[in-house]
Parts: sequence; structure tokens; C-alpha cells
Amino acid sequence: MSRINRIKRRVPSVAAVCGLVAGAVFGGAGAASATDPADAPPGYAGPFSSCKGSPVTRMPLADRVGYIQVWYDGAGSGTYCAMTFDNRAGSHNMEIRVRRYVWQTSWYDRGSYSTYAGGVYVSGANTYCAEITGWVEVNGTRYGGGGRVGCDD
Repeated sequence: MSRINRIKRRVPSVAAVCGLVAGAVFGGAGAASATDPADAPPGYAGPFSSCKGSPVTRMPLADRVGYIQVWYDGAGSGTYCAMTFDNRAGSHNMEIRVRRYVWQTSWYDRGSYSTYAGGVYVSGANTYCAEITGWVEVNGTRYGGGGRVGCDD
């Protein structure tokens, strides 16, 4: 078999593999969470199925589609943990994102869930305030919300 014929036989296989990889990257693989706790940057953790500490604030999402619940735990350097909850029946795409207010780095959990996304932690809460954002998507529309916690302004 000539070299050209071998290359022609490989092109469909290579194209199929590239298509699968592109679909996983751009369309999202079937995993429920887009984040792996092992990949969390320093000062961040999650997602976990619950949050430690005491509830400190509840932030409504637009049109009351859901809400963001934030917890605070003063142990060690202090942590904030947040989860986005869905008030609608069925599974929906949703996200929770936390960030120390003065940092560019954030950590999140995003996926299709029937109840909540998160919990996602940020440490250093005794020194830094945190910015919390989240959204739930219903029928192609994203309903978002969020704000800052622990800031003095």
C-alpha cells in the first residue's frame, strides 16, 4: 500500500478523534461538574455536596428562579462557601463562582443539576472579602445574581 493511501485511510480516524475532543471541550463532556477539586487554585476548594459553617446571607437570583446561599466558617483563616439553588422543577444548567474580592482568580462549579451547584470554598475570609456570583438557566435564559460578603464598604 502506498504512503498516500495509508494517509487517506488515517484521515477519517484522525478527524473523528478531533471531533470527539472538540465536542468534549466546547460542548461539555457528560460530567455533572465542570470542576475537579484537585484542580482548585491555592485558597479555593470544591465542589462539595455541602458547606461548613453558619449561613450568613441569601442572595436571590433574577425573577426568583433560585438563590445563592453563603456560609462562613471562622476556623483557621476563615472560609466562605457558596451554593446556587434552583427553585424550578427538573434539571437546569447552573453555576456558582467565588473569588476573593481583590484577586482575579476565581473557582466555580457549573453543570446541569436538579437542585444545586457547589459548594465552592474560598479561604482567607478573615482578611479578604469575597465576591459570589451564580446563575440558573431556564428555557435558554440565564437568571443571575450575587454580590460581595465580608466587605466593610
